[in-house]
Amino acid sequence: MMAFISIALRALLNLESLSGVETVGNLARHRTAPIVIPTKDGYTVRFLPVLSGESIAHAYQELLVEEAIQRDLPISSYSRRFEFLKFSDDQILKEEGLSPPVKEDEIRKTEVAILLSDYVADVGGFLYAGNIPVKRTSCFQVGYAIPAINEEEVAALESQFHVRFAPSSKNLQMPYNVEVGSALYTFTFNIDLSRIGVPSTQFGDVDKNNEDRLSSSRVERINGALSAVVKLFSYLSFGAKRSRFLPNMQPVSLVASYSKGLKFIVSPGNGKDYIPTTVERKDALINTINRLSKEQCSATILAFDKEGAAKGLQIPIFNSVEEVLKELVSLAQS
Repeated sequence: MMAFISIALRALLNLESLSGVETVGNLARHRTAPIVIPTKDGYTVRFLPVLSGESIAHAYQELLVEEAIQRDLPISSYSRRFEFLKFSDDQILKEEGLSPPVKEDEIRKTEVAILLSDYVADVGGFLYAGNIPVKRTSCFQVGYAIPAINEEEVAALESQFHVRFAPSSKNLQMPYNVEVGSALYTFTFNIDLSRIGVPSTQFGDVDKNNEDRLSSSRVERINGALSAVVKLFSYLSFGAKRSRFLPNMQPVSLVASYSKGLKFIVSPGNGKDYIPTTVERKDALINTINRLSKEQCSATILAFDKEGAAKGLQIPIFNSVEEVLKELVSLAQS
């Protein structure tokens, strides 16, 4: 049965430079993006600091590499170096000792061979773009971390002046500016556990020995993905320039869902009401789907809440993000 996890986090990040773009002169710019903001009169567009989903996804896949090494799961030479090129062309396949498919009936065999060569490609997906393309959609989804748009004045950008200090040589002293942001950020992360270790191609030739090997490692692959999720939300270790611009980070609330039989996605943390909104949506959806389906679906909602929005809800409320994640793992392993 389908097993699906969805998590939305709200966290205060002060003085961060986690997601940069090009350098203009001696100014290192922070990434910004157009965000539609609700107002009393309708909507307006503002350019606000954001953290790219690519940086969050990269951090998660780095954690998958660590899990693969610890759990003796297969990892390619590129992924081991945190270069997630994902078997994109013939040269990479050749370097990893794999052969490209020569006909469409070999797509499934090639996908399984790649999954047995690289755990990151299993959880994070890949696209071989050769003559006979082979595609595996990522088992996890993540987007940009953006300021909570239903809160007023929750984000700001400012460049900070610094000087490289070299009194022995005036020519080596150099001023530079780094644009830093502070915001109440929110982002959502989803992962479909039921797809991990399972070929996505449903046709073509089958290598039974390889498929049996893949199937026998599913439990360890799922546990590795869960462990990486726990570390991602506990560490919040994504982004750049952390060596000297490590942000002051404080999670203020989180809502998580573990659903079976359907893919329930929690509400985004744009406002403090996102936890009760998630619960209301879950109840309505489960009741509707179960009326229409022979197989009964379920979804369990868990929350961490320092903002007081979840008070009175009939769901488990925990004292930390880590306690929510611990219970989430227990549900997934039960």
